[in-house]
Amino acid sequence: MRAVACASFAGATILYRFPPERYDFYPQCPVFRYFHVYCPGCGATRALAALLHLRIAEALHYNALVVLLVPVLLAYFAVASWKARRDEVFTWPRVPAMGLTALLVMSAAFGVLRNFLGSSL
Repeated sequence: MRAVACASFAGATILYRFPPERYDFYPQCPVFRYFHVYCPGCGATRALAALLHLRIAEALHYNALVVLLVPVLLAYFAVASWKARRDEVFTWPRVPAMGLTALLVMSAAFGVLRNFLGSSL
């Protein structure tokens, strides 16, 4: 659990100090590079960097799905952290299969819609 927290903090620090709009060492999306279509994750790095700088509208422009999923992910890790402090043996909290299926369907729909409606989704 601590390794995940440390890696997340390090990644957030890098994104905060070196925004993707100004630095080009971040990897490009292979789906967009080779197929010229936006995948559900396209713009996620820029969206997370904008969120770290509290630019919500800009983050929504880059990738609305990521912006909407960040609170869910933070809640998941808060529950995991609470569980790690409470239990002697740590196990990651289970995500119901219905929740994973909904996330997969939502991501696929988002990927399709953003290519039909434009990259601003």
